[in-house]
Amino acid sequence: MEILRVGAESAETTYTLTGTIEAVDDYPASFRDGGRIVEVAVEAGDELDRNDVIARVDATAAEARLRSAAAALRSAEAALVQARQARDRATRLLDEGNTTQSDLDAAVQDYLSARSDRDAARARRAVATRAAEDTVLRAIEPAIVTHRSAEPGQVMAAGQTVVTLANRGPREAVFQVPDIPELGAFLGSPVRLVPLEGGPGTSAPVSELAPVVGSNGTVETKVRIDGEAARLFAIGQPVVGIVTLARQTAITVPWTALTATADGPAVWTVDAADSRVRLAPVEIGAYTDRGIRIAAGLAEGDAVVGAGSQYLFPGREVRPLGGDE
Repeated sequence: MEILRVGAESAETTYTLTGTIEAVDDYPASFRDGGRIVEVAVEAGDELDRNDVIARVDATAAEARLRSAAAALRSAEAALVQARQARDRATRLLDEGNTTQSDLDAAVQDYLSARSDRDAARARRAVATRAAEDTVLRAIEPAIVTHRSAEPGQVMAAGQTVVTLANRGPREAVFQVPDIPELGAFLGSPVRLVPLEGGPGTSAPVSELAPVVGSNGTVETKVRIDGEAARLFAIGQPVVGIVTLARQTAITVPWTALTATADGPAVWTVDAADSRVRLAPVEIGAYTDRGIRIAAGLAEGDAVVGAGSQYLFPGREVRPLGGDE
C-alpha cells in the first residue's frame, strides 16, 4: 500500500492571457463648420506631430467670406481716418471761433460711429479668418491615428468625426479574464507582456479591473504601460500577458488519493497508533497538474493512502509497500 506523509507547501498559479494594446486616451478630430472634404492626408497608424495636416474641406466659400471681410475692414478703417480728421478739424475751428459746438459734437459723433464700425469689421474679419483656418484640420498635439472615418468627396457635418486620434503617451494592454475566485488578487500583480508574434517585452502591474462581469462571463482587465516601454507596442497589436499568483501554503495529494463519501470528497488517512485507516472528509481548494490541493481536512504530517484506496474499508490495517507493520 502506498502511504504518503503530507506536508504544506507554497503554491503558485500562472495564467497566460491574450489581449490587445489600446491607447489610454483617445478622442475624435472633426471640423468646426463641416463641409465637403477635398483631402484626407492620414491613414490609420500614422504618427502625427503638432500642427500636422489631417484633412481639408473645400475652402472656396470661406476664402470668399474672408476676402469680403478684409475689404469691409479696409473701408471701415478709411472711414475712421476721415472721421478722425473731421473731428480734429472741427476742434481747431471751434478753438479759433470759426464753428459752433454743435458742429464739433456732430463730428465727434461721426468719429465714434466710424470707430464702432471699424471694430465690428475687425470682429467679422477675425471670424472669417478663423473659418478659413478651420477648413484645414490639424493635430493639436503629438498623436497616433487609430481610425479613419472620412474619405475625399464626403460632406461632413459640423463636429462629425473625421479621424480618431490617440495620445502618444501611455498605453494599456486590455485582457478579458474569466471571473475566477482569485480575480481580485490580479489587481496590482505584475504581468509580463510580450507581443503575440514575439519580440521584446516589458513588465507592468494590473492597473484596473472592471467592476462588472461582461455578458460572456469575463472581466475586462487593464495593464497600464508607461514611459519608453509603451513604445514597444503598437496600438491594436495583439499581446500575451503572463501573470503568476502566489497562493497560501496548502497540502497537495496525488489524484490517486482522492475518494468520496455520500457527503463529498475524502481521503484515507492512516492512524499512527494502530496503522488502521479511516475516511477523512476534505475540502478541495484546486485541481492542478501536480495533484489536488486540499483546503481543509488534513494537517501537515498526516499519513495518507496514495494508491490502492479501492481495497480499503474503515478500520482496515495497512502497511506501506516494502515495509513492516
